Amino acid sequence: MNDIENTGINPAILSEFLTRALAIDQELHYRLESADMIEEARLVREQARCCLRSLAQVQNYFEASVYRDGKVRPTVFNLSELMEDIASAVRSRTRSIRIEITYDIEKGVFCLADPDRLSVCVVNLIVNALQNVDQDEGKIKISLKRQPDCANISVIDNGYGMTNGELSERLYRDGGSQGLDILRMFCESVGTKPLTETTENGGFSITVKVPLAPPSDVIELRADVEHIKTGTMAPYTLLIYKYDGASAIL
Repeated sequence: MNDIENTGINPAILSEFLTRALAIDQELHYRLESADMIEEARLVREQARCCLRSLAQVQNYFEASVYRDGKVRPTVFNLSELMEDIASAVRSRTRSIRIEITYDIEKGVFCLADPDRLSVCVVNLIVNALQNVDQDEGKIKISLKRQPDCANISVIDNGYGMTNGELSERLYRDGGSQGLDILRMFCESVGTKPLTETTENGGFSITVKVPLAPPSDVIELRADVEHIKTGTMAPYTLLIYKYDGASAIL
């Protein structure tokens, strides 16, 4: 995290710059490929990967401060919808990268966690996978599965892999991977540990367990509600769940 501070650049400005640079790289890559300028397109694609990696580091800088300041806010929310939103964002950001990304997201899964913290955690896992697979033959699978007492979010890739000892060292040593630091902090905030499976040359799989909202305590009601300001029809979701013996509505 200190690397960001040592640059002397305002992290918010750096984040905006990298976001714009990534968008430019993606557009340039598309145009170069359309013109059959394959080598030039490959170089731009690699530059886009560097921008994506740097942007993740800046975002992790901000994310770590949330945990340090105790601003984690668990709430009940639809995890399936959140994962679908993340999938859409990843498709948009990685359209210039030739890596196969597939999704298997179970519907109607509600959980109890901080949705913003969870979003950053999942994106970190995806970025980590993007960095560790072949840029032309890489495959990544993202899944959400309901279990009896939790929801499992898994990111599986066919990348370079590592030993379990190496992974453990990166997770718990000081000054380790920023993405893994965020993963560790999130898991500690919900009282779980990441489950991993990795080999030196056989890919990598990591699963995060997220507490479920008790099924008997959650009711999801959907309806088309007229938007007062615009007069248009828009889908709204109403969650009703128990809180200290009383009903609460979000």
